Amino acid sequence: MYLFRNFLVLFLFSTLISISTVYGADRPEVASPKLTTVEKPIRMKKESESAFYERVQALHERRIQELYPIQKKFRLDVEARNRHLPSNQKLQSPSLIDPFDPLFLAYKDRKPSKHSNDALEKMLKEKQQKLSDKKSWLFIIAIEDYKYADPVLFASRTSDIVRATFQKKLDISDRNIVVLRNEEATLKNINDEIRKLSRRVQRNDVIYFYYCGHGLSNKRGEQLILPYDGMPDFADTKNTIKIERLYNRFLNSRALRTFSFVDTSFSGVTDGITLLKGLQNPLMRPRAEGYHKRLNILNSTRSHDTANAYYAKGYRLFSYYLGLEVLSKPQNAGELFDNIRTKIREVSASYGEGRVQEPEFFGYRELTIRK
Repeated sequence: MYLFRNFLVLFLFSTLISISTVYGADRPEVASPKLTTVEKPIRMKKESESAFYERVQALHERRIQELYPIQKKFRLDVEARNRHLPSNQKLQSPSLIDPFDPLFLAYKDRKPSKHSNDALEKMLKEKQQKLSDKKSWLFIIAIEDYKYADPVLFASRTSDIVRATFQKKLDISDRNIVVLRNEEATLKNINDEIRKLSRRVQRNDVIYFYYCGHGLSNKRGEQLILPYDGMPDFADTKNTIKIERLYNRFLNSRALRTFSFVDTSFSGVTDGITLLKGLQNPLMRPRAEGYHKRLNILNSTRSHDTANAYYAKGYRLFSYYLGLEVLSKPQNAGELFDNIRTKIREVSASYGEGRVQEPEFFGYRELTIRK
């Protein structure tokens, strides 16, 4: 009897070890297929900016069509692996990212000229800076290079010019500015810094929040921002941030008001590229968020639009015109929004019918940025 009991215990233990190996965290990941490389598109002599973009866009669309069946098979293989795993062990993203996308290869290394005549950069150079305002706070999250998702073209350098724009416009002290960029913008760091900021803000202070990166929506249509270490396919788990919860943090602080500028698309499409690979119709359906009387929100897109880069300038499209309007003559939020919307629609329409972008505004049109 004693030997039989020991044998039974040993059998059950070995069975559990086998199951954990097959279905547990140690189970080997599905091998990612090797993708063919693409030669970086180079702008030819006498080729106009628009002609170069059209050529690159054609290469980009052809690449997407060629990769779709490969991405679909990879997704099905990963989902089969994950089917019997608990949610906290689904560690492999089923979205196969293409590091050789022609659109990113053509533009990712674009740098501003030292002798640039760009209007926004000229206005920044002319603007004097005092850094004397201690009642305004600037919180920036910008993610260009993600761990499990496509890059967001120009996000890093766009965040630099947004910081300079708001700091010079409002004379914000350096100690009142928080910037989380790329690998700094993890889920934990974002939550930690928001908690710290909400404790430091004093009565009648104003918070200016800016986000540039991927947006998405979960099955309930809740609007989410994707941190550096978040996986788009597991948006219902604790690896994304509900934008509503983030706003509630600001509203529960002692701040008089929060201005939010969000350069993303909550439909999960950036530069015409969807976050979820290998799906036929992966467009997400975000539901509209309400707003509070102490909160003004300017989103870069409507619920079904894509968020675009401004390829000719080397910045994100929405953020570029936001910077121009913020530095322009004093105007209320409604006028600022109207001017931005007109310009963004015009530029994005030149990218093609499916790339039209139009911002959204929630709040009080009569409010102005403090200075």
